[in-house]
Amino acid sequence: MKNAAGDVLFELAQLENDQIDLAKGALLIAKDAYADLDIEGYLQRLNQMAEELQSQIGKEADTSAQINHLNQYLFETQGFAGSSQEHYYDARNSYLNEVLERKIGIPITLSVVYMEIGKRIGLPLVGVGFPGHFIVKHRDLETVIDPFEKGQILSDEDLSERLAQIFREAVPIHPRFLQAVTNKEILARMLRNLRQIHFREGEHQKAVRTAEQITWLAPESAQDYRDLGYLYYQVNAYGKSLAAFNAYLRLSEEPPDQEEISRNIRVLTQQIAKLN
Repeated sequence: MKNAAGDVLFELAQLENDQIDLAKGALLIAKDAYADLDIEGYLQRLNQMAEELQSQIGKEADTSAQINHLNQYLFETQGFAGSSQEHYYDARNSYLNEVLERKIGIPITLSVVYMEIGKRIGLPLVGVGFPGHFIVKHRDLETVIDPFEKGQILSDEDLSERLAQIFREAVPIHPRFLQAVTNKEILARMLRNLRQIHFREGEHQKAVRTAEQITWLAPESAQDYRDLGYLYYQVNAYGKSLAAFNAYLRLSEEPPDQEEISRNIRVLTQQIAKLN
C-alpha cells in the first residue's frame, strides 16, 4: 500500500522465512518508536546473555537440563516476568528493547527472548500461536513451554484446561493449535498488538504505519488489508483506503462482510470523485 523502498523492515520482509533474524526484526519494529535504538547493541546483549548461560550449563547437558537452566537464568537470575494485567497494553511490553531493559513483557515478546537465547545455546525452539496465548515448543521433542509463566512446561491436561477457558467448553487439542509459526508470522503478530494499542490510544497515524508494516510481512492476509482500509479512512487517506478494501476483496473468498465492504468502496469512489 505504501512505497516502502529503502525501509529496512520492508527489505527484511522480502527475505525468505529461514533468512529472517527474529530478534533483528523485532528490534526494527521498535526502532520506529526509538529512532536512536542501537540494534547491534541489543543483539550483542542477547549474545552475551547466551554466553553467560552456556558457561553455566556446560557442553554435555541434555535438552531437559538446557530448558531448566534457561528457565532459571531468565526468570530467577535475570528476573524476567510477565506483565500485570493492569499494564498489559503498555506499548513498551511489545518493544523488544524495552523488554530487555525492563525485563517485563507479554507472552509473545517474552517468547522471542526465550527463543533467541535458546537458539544461541543450541535449543531449537519455535513459536506457537496457541489460541489466546503465544507459547513456544521444542522443534523436535514437542515439549511445550510458556515463557509468560516463567517457563512452565505445559502438559496435554494444561493445554486442555486453557482451551476450555478460552472456548468455555471442552475442546480437543487440534494439531493446528500447536503448529509452529514462522518468524514473519511472529513479527506480524507483534505488530498487530501494537496496531491495537495505537488505535486504543487514538494514535491513528501510528496505527496506520503499523498496519502498513503488517502487510509487508503478511501480503496475503486479507483481514489485515480490511483493517488497514478502515485505518486509512480514519486519517482521510481515501485513495489508499479504497485500494486496501479492494485488496481485501481480491484476497478473500466470499467474505461475510462483502456487502459492507462493497458499499464502502462505492462511498469512497464518490468521495474521491468529488475531490478531483
